[in-house]
Amino acid sequence: MNKISRAFKTLKILLVGWVIIVPLAYLIPRKKNLVLFAGKNDGLFFDNVKYLYLYLHQLKQNNITYSFFTCHKSVYNLLRQNNLPVLLHPSLRSIFSLVRANVFITCSEQWRKKFKYHLLIKAKKVQLWHGVPLKKIGLFMDSIIEGRNSPAGRLSSTIHGKNYYYDLCVTTSEYFTSRIFSKAVRAKKYIESGYPRNDILFKKQLVELDMIDADIETLKKIDELRKQGFKSVLYAPTWDDPLGNAVKSGYLNLEKLSEFAKNNKILFIFKFHPSVHCDTEFGQFDNIIYYDSVKDIQPLLRVTDILVTDYSSVYMDYLLLDRPVVFFAYNYEKYMESQQGLLFDYKSMAPGAICYLQDQLHEALKNIVNGRKDEFAQKREEVRNLAFNHKDGKAGERIWNYIIKEMIDTEM
Repeated sequence: MNKISRAFKTLKILLVGWVIIVPLAYLIPRKKNLVLFAGKNDGLFFDNVKYLYLYLHQLKQNNITYSFFTCHKSVYNLLRQNNLPVLLHPSLRSIFSLVRANVFITCSEQWRKKFKYHLLIKAKKVQLWHGVPLKKIGLFMDSIIEGRNSPAGRLSSTIHGKNYYYDLCVTTSEYFTSRIFSKAVRAKKYIESGYPRNDILFKKQLVELDMIDADIETLKKIDELRKQGFKSVLYAPTWDDPLGNAVKSGYLNLEKLSEFAKNNKILFIFKFHPSVHCDTEFGQFDNIIYYDSVKDIQPLLRVTDILVTDYSSVYMDYLLLDRPVVFFAYNYEKYMESQQGLLFDYKSMAPGAICYLQDQLHEALKNIVNGRKDEFAQKREEVRNLAFNHKDGKAGERIWNYIIKEMIDTEM
């Protein structure tokens, strides 16, 4: 976007957002018991927002009005089919609900776009976030730092609705609050409740609502093969790989991987980030399957015996299950260069074998499958204790109790 386009966009937001929407929003009274939930990527139904929303739904609190907010017709139809309250945006009803909302709950920083920040100007805002970070986030990111280094940049940030404080930011431990979130995300209050999405990792059995927007057919296939004695190995890399992905860049040969899987009774599941489109054809291999990248990963973690990842925060969630993790960092130097470093020393926060070549990956997995001594059990415990104050499956309960007590007037 060139300077003229950026200037025009800023002027549009100034006139429509601040001159028209904000004054009108202040004239319309808030509905004190109205709570809106908005997922990542314009309202996909997964991550922390999904599970806190479902927690509230299952409480059946008649004095609370709540709705999931989405721009996706498919998500809207899915929730309607399950008799769950949902709003499709943009519509007159969704716009009016934004203006009247008392509490707005999200797990990303993209919610403010398309004048939603201005419509929500009076709402109390809760940031659930979407992972225990290894990479730079929020105010640590170079692009954001650069934008705040000049008066013009700070003014532009204010007009675009970037200079705000959340009323509440949810984190997982005091260590990560003090080291990362208190510096990266501006909030009036931080609570180390844990993440609602991880509550299902502690459930003995999932209910039907937990499975909404999961890749159910693939989960059934995994369950069948595990019963036959196969070990399920999930490969879930991060989204911002400078080389594209391991398959496309040639660092992970699927034919070789399939042969290895066959010899060791392994089922590989590939689950890419929702922002990543992978056009690799997985159907030609019986022991390598694809889990829909835009579907909810949490039910998949429950049926995963070994996780293979790189720099993705998914491994932090997986530590709560205390199962082996292997790190496939084939692009380590390029990735460090593209990220200009991580928040932590990679090796100190990676509680598993770090592999740079496919043969090393095979060897690490073979050692685990063959029952060799678990060399990383203590390291997993150390990192898990740094990352999580609570390991009990009650994050949703803690967060909702705080919201009810501090943000919602239930005596109406």
